[in-house]
Amino acid sequence: MSKTATDNRRSSSSSRERILAAARELFAARGFKGTTTAAIARRARVNEALIFRHFPAKKGLYTAILRDKLEDESLVRLIDAAECRSISVEDALRLVARRFAEAFDPVFLRLYYHSALEDHALADAFYEQFVSGFIGLVEQLIDRGIEEGRFRNVDTSIAARAFTGMLRSYFLTNELFPRHALKGDPKEISLSFCGLFLDGVTNHQMPKSGVTDPSYNL
Repeated sequence: MSKTATDNRRSSSSSRERILAAARELFAARGFKGTTTAAIARRARVNEALIFRHFPAKKGLYTAILRDKLEDESLVRLIDAAECRSISVEDALRLVARRFAEAFDPVFLRLYYHSALEDHALADAFYEQFVSGFIGLVEQLIDRGIEEGRFRNVDTSIAARAFTGMLRSYFLTNELFPRHALKGDPKEISLSFCGLFLDGVTNHQMPKSGVTDPSYNL
């Protein structure tokens, strides 16, 4: 491949990334419907026509952002159930809480909620592909805890939504109402929420052998 062709490919890739970065920021601030391709072009410092060379329509931008997010390593690690099988169910839930904190993306949070409020079909697609998978992982862990006798016989669907809801509410409040945010390290606060949850579902008649300290670090 010639040097000119290589330079052109790098330039095209750079333009595409700038366009996606600008679209993320504007979708998060104004919503999908409130963002124009002209505004994205100005933010990315490209000609508006260049956007349509990379993406056939504005929807294509959102699709690309969604796809990139679903492939994000921190999200993949969050819903990876494999390593949860090798540790106690309590430590597995602590790991999930810590990973949730590590994966938090305030720009994408705003983009996602804007899209959900606008009833954008791709917001529902993200829920089905990621949020449902996340809740499903927590349900599996709670089921395992019940089967092992470590947890009380609770409704796993409700319990999983209680666990994930505490974390989502905490980060959503921090982002939308920063003056009312809890002070402290988000990872440690997430572990504190997890500790409260575990205290509520634990079968206290079960011997606690094998449970590590709440500060367990993976």
